[in-house]
Amino acid sequence: MTKRADKLITRQGNRFIVRSGTLSLDRHWAFISLIPIGLGAWAPIYAGVKARRWLWILLGVLWTGIVIAAFAVNATTTSGRHGSNDGAGGLFILGWVGAIATSFTIRPAYDRQMGSKLQRAIDVGEQRLADHERALRLAKHNPRLAKEIGVGRPDHRGAADGDVVDVNNASVTALLKLPGIDGDLATEICECREKLGGFASLEELGETLDIDGGVVEGLRDHVVFLPRS
Repeated sequence: MTKRADKLITRQGNRFIVRSGTLSLDRHWAFISLIPIGLGAWAPIYAGVKARRWLWILLGVLWTGIVIAAFAVNATTTSGRHGSNDGAGGLFILGWVGAIATSFTIRPAYDRQMGSKLQRAIDVGEQRLADHERALRLAKHNPRLAKEIGVGRPDHRGAADGDVVDVNNASVTALLKLPGIDGDLATEICECREKLGGFASLEELGETLDIDGGVVEGLRDHVVFLPRS
């Protein structure tokens, strides 16, 4: 959820009191549409992107396009001179009012969807899967950077492990979390990588330690092989 710390200003009698607080764009995005002359006409686009509702995005694009057209019409008159005209004013009002009406109409549906535990779980799950795939690619194409940020090191606090384990550097405890890896095999992996200076691939690991083919395949999406520390 996107939040920003800000100052909240309240009025008591003739005094204005400034206090610390938190303003949430996710909760108050609809009020963006109230910005004069349609400058906040993009508010439905924000809601549509967050909630993955294409209709909301299209409506936001429509109102934003109308406001942009109003600025273009207002820039020149039929005589080619700068100025304003009734046509531009009508477009400004249409884009502005349309964005406001759309934003506050879809707001209840947005709140219901974004407040759903299932939706939050889906968002978190999709992000984890995306991070996992990116970690695998990073380990393959840029191992130095992968090692720097902690890919494959769930045993390091704060590491961006990507839900994978670096067989060449992770601790025995981390190796034990891998499918098909017991205490004896984890210890053997650690001893062997010390002697060999690490494994180059999953295939080499399987051949060197004579690991069952099913176990090797089960490890394929869970391990990386970064250079030894």
